[in-house]
Amino acid sequence: MTRSRLALSVCAALVLSAVRVGAQQPAADTLVSAMLLPGDVAREGVALYNATVTLRTEDSTEIGPGRTVRGDVAVLGGPLVIAGRVTGRVLALNADVILLPSARIEGDLVVIGGEVDGLATAFVGGEARIYHPPLRYHRRGNELVADVDARAPGEPWWRRIELRRHRNYNRLEVATAGTYNRVEGLPVRVGPVLYRDQGWGHLRVDASAILRSASSFSGSDADIGHNAGAELRAGRDIGVSMGGRLFSTVDGVEDWQLSTVETGLASFLFHRDYRDYYGRHGGQVYTAIRANANADLTLSFSDERWRSRDANDPVTLIRNGAPWRVNPAVDAGRFHVLHLLLRVDTRNDDFNPWAGWYVLADFERGAGNIDEVGPTSAGVRVAPLGITRYQRGFVDLRRYNRVAPRAALNLRLVVGGWLSGDALPLERRLSIDGPGTVPGFDFRVTGDRDVGTCASGVAPPGRPAQCERVALAQLEFRNDIRLTFADA
Repeated sequence: MTRSRLALSVCAALVLSAVRVGAQQPAADTLVSAMLLPGDVAREGVALYNATVTLRTEDSTEIGPGRTVRGDVAVLGGPLVIAGRVTGRVLALNADVILLPSARIEGDLVVIGGEVDGLATAFVGGEARIYHPPLRYHRRGNELVADVDARAPGEPWWRRIELRRHRNYNRLEVATAGTYNRVEGLPVRVGPVLYRDQGWGHLRVDASAILRSASSFSGSDADIGHNAGAELRAGRDIGVSMGGRLFSTVDGVEDWQLSTVETGLASFLFHRDYRDYYGRHGGQVYTAIRANANADLTLSFSDERWRSRDANDPVTLIRNGAPWRVNPAVDAGRFHVLHLLLRVDTRNDDFNPWAGWYVLADFERGAGNIDEVGPTSAGVRVAPLGITRYQRGFVDLRRYNRVAPRAALNLRLVVGGWLSGDALPLERRLSIDGPGTVPGFDFRVTGDRDVGTCASGVAPPGRPAQCERVALAQLEFRNDIRLTFADA
C-alpha cells in the first residue's frame, strides 16, 4: 500500500540577527585558500571597474550629503565614504566603505578586499556582497587585469612559494567526517591527501580512517570506518570531473530538512537528533559536468551494502543523562544505485542568502536484494524481502528575494518520492515534520497517528520516515528585529 502526504506550510519568521553577506562558498571538492579570491568574483570586479560608463577613482573619495552620483561608481584603494545618493552600483576594490545614515545606493554594493561600516543604517536597494580576500591584479594600459591564476607580475618571491605550496601539497588531514549525531558522536577522518594542480585541472587522491567518538574507542569490536578516493578534474569553472571512492560510512536517511550544522548543534547542545542514520559500505564511480562554479550535473553508480545502526550515548551539553531516541532499523541488503544529480546555486551566500536560486534535482534508480526488513506501521507496505527494484525522484527548489535592505521574501517547493517499481526501502522514505520543514509542529510526535511520517497505529521504534511521496510549499518573510536600550 502506497502512502502519500501533502503538506502546505506558510511561515512568517522574524529573525534576530546581524546582517551577514559574503562570497558564495566553493564546492567541497574545490581547493580555495583563505587568502585567495574566487576567480569569477575577481573577473566580475575588474569588468565593472573597466566599464566605460563607470565613474572610477583611485584615491580617498567622499560622496557628501545631498549629492547625487548617477551611474556606477568604482573605487580602487579608497577608502570610500558615502553620505549621499548613488543611482547605480558601487564597487570598492581593496578599499573600505563607510556608509553614513543618509547614504542611499540604489544598485548593488560589491566590496572586494575591504570592510563595510554602517550597512545596518544605510539604504542599499540591491545586493550587498563583501569578499574579504584582496583583488590581485596588474595593469594593461588604463585597465585592470585580474590575476586569477595567482601569479601576478612583480610578486614577492616568498608569496609565490606560498601560493605554489597551496596548489600542490601532500599532507596529513584531520577533519570532521560528518555531523555530531547519536550514532557516531563526532566522526573524525584522519589520513593522507595528495593534491596536484596541473594548470588545466587537478588530481586529488585521499585515504582516511573514520574514528567515531561514541564507539571507536570502546567495546571489543572497534567501530572504525574508511573513505578513500581519487578524482581527476579538467577545467576550472567549466569542465569535467571523474573519480571513484571506497567507503564505509554512516549517512542520514534524510538530509534535506535541516542543514548539517543545525543538526549537529541540536544534537550536541540540546540532546535532540533530527535525523536517522544507516550504515553504507561499498564503492562508487562518478563523472560530473560543470557549466560554471554554480551549476553541475553528476552521474554516479555505486555498489554498496546497507545496514541498520544502533544509537550510542555520546555526551551532550544539556540533558546529558536523558536517553536518546532509538535510531530506527532499515532494510539491510546489497544494492546497486544509479544517481543523476543536478545542482544550480546562484545564492549570494550559503549560510544567510539574500538573493538567488537554489535547485537540487535528483533521480535515483536502485536494484538490490533485501536480506533483513526494517519494521513499519501496519499497512504501509508488503514485506519486500528479496529482490527489489525502484525509481525515486526528488526536487528542492528555492528562490531568495531581497525586498528591502534588511528584509527578504523567500519561497521553497519540495516534491519527492516513489516514481515506479517496487516500494521504496526505508533508507529512501521521506517525512515532513519538525523545525526543518513545518515549524510549530514537533519532530517525531508520539500518538496513534503521525501524518508527518505516514505512521498509523503502532509506530516502529524511533518512529522512522515512512512516506513514499511528499510535497511541501513554504513562503517565508525574514526581517531583522533591532533593539536598543539607549535614550532616544
